[in-house]
Amino acid sequence: MKLAIIFLNKIEYLEDLLSAFLEIGISGATVLDSVGMGHIISQNIPIFAGLRNAFPGSSPGNKTILTMVKEEEVEKLKKVFEEICGNLDTPGSGFMITIPVDSVFGFRKK
Repeated sequence: MKLAIIFLNKIEYLEDLLSAFLEIGISGATVLDSVGMGHIISQNIPIFAGLRNAFPGSSPGNKTILTMVKEEEVEKLKKVFEEICGNLDTPGSGFMITIPVDSVFGFRKK
């Protein structure tokens, strides 16, 4: 198993992304409100206020999506993410990481 963590900068794509998850068999995810470091620094630390435009795709709020996937589902998840949000090599779309999961407790199996 893998824990996929998606940092979604384009929050207007959240519903489409979650719907696409269902279409590829991913039926559970946790969505968290999040704020990137660049936004906090540019808004709350006066000396860095001039950097406000230096962070491409910087928005006041982001979404962080956590979902458990099987190893073989990672590429499908990445493909869906790119189809909806754009190429992950383009700054501002967001990004995705996966982390190996050694143990899971209290997780309902399909």
